[in-house]
Order: sequence, then structure tokens, then C-alpha cells
Amino acid sequence: MAWKEVGRMELRRLFVEACRGGKVAAACREFGISRKTGYKWLSRYEAEGAGGLADRSRRPHHIAYATDDAVIARLVAERQTNPWWGVRKLCWRLGQAGVEAPPERTANRILKRAGLVIPRESPPTTWQRFERSEPNSLWQMDHKKAVHGRWARRAVPLVVLDDATRYLLELRSLENKGLELTWEVLWEAFGEYGLPGAMLSDNDGLFHGRRGPSQMEVRLLRLGIPWLHGRPYHPQTQGKVERLNGTLDREVLRDGHFETAEGLQAGYDAFRARYNFERPHEALGMAVPGSLYRPSPRPRPATLPEMEYAAGLELRRVQKDGWICWHGYAVEVGEGLFGQRVEVREVAGGIDVYFGPYRLLGWTLDGSVKRRDQKLGLVAAARPEPGEPPLRAAPCAAAPPASPVQ
Repeated sequence: MAWKEVGRMELRRLFVEACRGGKVAAACREFGISRKTGYKWLSRYEAEGAGGLADRSRRPHHIAYATDDAVIARLVAERQTNPWWGVRKLCWRLGQAGVEAPPERTANRILKRAGLVIPRESPPTTWQRFERSEPNSLWQMDHKKAVHGRWARRAVPLVVLDDATRYLLELRSLENKGLELTWEVLWEAFGEYGLPGAMLSDNDGLFHGRRGPSQMEVRLLRLGIPWLHGRPYHPQTQGKVERLNGTLDREVLRDGHFETAEGLQAGYDAFRARYNFERPHEALGMAVPGSLYRPSPRPRPATLPEMEYAAGLELRRVQKDGWICWHGYAVEVGEGLFGQRVEVREVAGGIDVYFGPYRLLGWTLDGSVKRRDQKLGLVAAARPEPGEPPLRAAPCAAAPPASPVQ
């Protein structure tokens, strides 16, 4: 036969029964409690009956530093207006409005009681972070996945972000990821904000050529803007723009119902203004990006300049399929360079190919080694057979006349 479990209420009732006849001290020794506790339960039983033996709330009757009801209501209203802001941003907003905000932990408990806290699915991952110290030292650029609305064409968001200040330079809805539409937006941004020191993106085909620089990379190099690429399958390299994409999804695209492409762009414009001038950023010490960003001191030229070279250099014009002819070799340097001039420098055992000051590739002629540039990842297309002389091995077909890239 199993032992019967006895709860606290039953023990207290048994204690009261044991105290009948004035045997309080003996009952206290039997139940292992102090006389003070014993008389407390007796007095409660006499005043309230069996209900007085239940546990009471331990909440204090008065809290010296309790948050005012008006502050609680204001905090809840701010969270409902900005449902994706954290407590740090919300408390900062209250302070800007002249309201004494509660501590962050208290604010989080208030929002949790109000059912306005969304629990994390998993703990955040700690990444190694980097950040440029000056505006326009580095811009990050990305195409988001296409948005399909009720109009006929899809819309592809193009995002351009300043790395140092998080200032959202461009947020434009494009019909596709093509070169011309993307370049038109970039050219306008360069005219309004000046030229950045470098550009960072992923390895999308428009941004990164498979064999040599892409047309987009070539145009930026002609402006003196080196292009950097993140490691494949490592989106955290472009962490700032990826974080912005998540914010854009939550605050605009997730619940947005846009009837036209113009309406979608109007939603982007409103978000961009709010992101730059209203929404505080924790990484900036709760400052807004618009308060820190300044245009670049490097103005955009009126037209896209040609790459300049000093006199007396060995230059070759890149042909339609992305190759040049050098001493009998057909050397592939990339279709994105079609119509452009490149410099060829002889080095020990091979050649180096430069586009202005930028080294594109190194090509060895011993039949065993291909050297890759670490940033652009470019390689030569042909190698001589073993035993052939270094610079006269592979025949180079006649090249068609080239036309410069506009």
C-alpha cells in the first residue's frame, strides 16, 4: 500500500487540531515549527477558518521604486508602434521625449507581461566584426530576393549601405538584376554622395566575374574604386547589409500589401527616411545614421573615365571573348574587360597583367603553376605544353577589331 502524500494545508489543519486543549507548545515540537509560527497559524484559523491556512502572496504592499503607470502605458504604446524595436531603442525613445525610462530589465519584464516580447528561437551567434572608421571608406551593396506583387513584373530591391555610419544610401526597386539598371542607381548615388574608397558585395554574377573582372567591377576600377568580395557561403562578411535586409523584411515587406510598383517604392522611401533619421542604432551609441554620415570629398566625374597608362608600357586591347594576344599566347583576362587596354609585364617565368594600377593575374609559362590574385581570383586561360619555349608556345588567332565599353 502506497504512502499517502500530505500537503501543506493538511499539515496546518492537523496542527490546529493538535493544539486543542491548549497544548500549543507540544504541538509545535511535534510538527517542528517555532511557537511564533504556530500562534500565527492559530490566529489565522480563528479569524478566517480553514481558508486562513492557505499561502498568501509575498508581493510587497508598497514598492518604493515602482514604475509609474503612465510610463508603462507610454512604453507599451511605443512597442506597439515599433514592434521590432528592442527595449534599448524603446527606452532611448522615451528619454528623447522627456520621459524617465525604466531600466532595461524592468522594461523587458513590463513588455513580457503585456505579451509584447517575441522569444528567440536560438541564442545569437557571436561573429568576428569589422567596421570602417570613416564615412565612405567602404560601401556595401546587395540585391535582395525578388518581391512579387500584384503587378505584372517582379521587383528586385537594390541596397547600398555605408559601412561606418550604417547610412542607407540607396534602396531602389528594380525590374531585374541587370547591369544597366544597377549601374544607373550607382551612378546617381556617386553624383549625390561622391565616390567611396571601396565597394563590398557577395559573389553574385553581376558583381564578380567568373574568369576575370565583371563589367561592373571594371567600371568601378575606372573610377578608382576597388571591389571586395565576401567569402563564398559566408554572408556574415556582409553582415551590416544582411542585417538591414532582415529589418526591411520585418518592417516593410512582411506585412506590406502593395498594389503597384510605385507603391512599393514609396514604402521603401518611407522606410529609408525612418531608418536614416528616426531609428536609433545600437552600434552607433543610439545615434541615428543620418547624424553621422557626411558626403565623400571625392566628386564623381561627368563621364566614366578611361584607364590611363604612362608612355612606353606594353599595352594590349582586350578582345570580345576576353582574351589578349601576347607573343603567340592567347591569354584570357575576362570578358568584362572587352574593349579596354591592359598592361602586360614580363616577370621571371611568365607575365603579369594589370588594369591600370590593379593587378589582375599572373601567368606562368612552365606548364605547372597558375597564380591567383587573392582579391579578384583571376587565372590565365592557356598554358604551353611541356618542353615548348616560354613565350612562343600557343598560337594566337587573329583578333577582331575592338570597341570601347561605354
